Amino acid sequence: MCTAILFIIMKYVDAHCHLNVGQTLTQDVDIAITNAAQVSEWQKIITLAQNNKIWGAIGVHPWYISNLADGWTENMQCMLAKNPELMVGEIGLDKNYPDMQTQIFVFQEQLNIANDMKRIAHVHCVGAWDKILATISKIQPYAIVFHAFDASPDIIQQLLRYNSYFSFGTAVCNPNRTRVHNALRSMPRNRILSESDSDNPATVIGVVQKMSEILSVPLADMINTIYNNTVELLKHGQTA
Repeated sequence: MCTAILFIIMKYVDAHCHLNVGQTLTQDVDIAITNAAQVSEWQKIITLAQNNKIWGAIGVHPWYISNLADGWTENMQCMLAKNPELMVGEIGLDKNYPDMQTQIFVFQEQLNIANDMKRIAHVHCVGAWDKILATISKIQPYAIVFHAFDASPDIIQQLLRYNSYFSFGTAVCNPNRTRVHNALRSMPRNRILSESDSDNPATVIGVVQKMSEILSVPLADMINTIYNNTVELLKHGQTA
């Protein structure tokens, strides 16, 4: 008598990473979104995104806003126009870095481009939620991913007024990061993503395993939820 064997395919997702030229994904990771931090990385991102499992985002991170060359916004618009699947990122605000007013200006410029061209924006925020909220309340983002998410349930409720997704990384594996754990527990299940924030997408395997423990859901369900959320996000940023 033959015994049927059921194989479950685990489709992990890295919704925010920083891949290197020529890098490919491991067998376990089915989708990755790689982000630029500065203009000099934009072409690398476009090249990486030619892989059908890798998606790309170009942007200027708040750490790299100084000395932006004239015409950088036009350059971004041109690259996005030539690459319809390309997203905008990594952009945002960081209280630990200087010149917050310039940070806000560069963030607004990029978020406006993302909206005008109907692209998903991938956002970094450290200690500047008041300014992030003030900005997006005026711009009303098309779709936005908050990566390495770590904020209070009150902030979550305000961000959920927009088409927001929330990506969790290795901080969930730290038992002392209780705010991250509470944020995950407070999150609508259809808005949760996973990330490595590194050049090693396989890191998300441990992250998702820990997320399943924190939420007390079977690992297979957690993997499928994140995978389905990512697929919906990539359908032009709108959920079903």
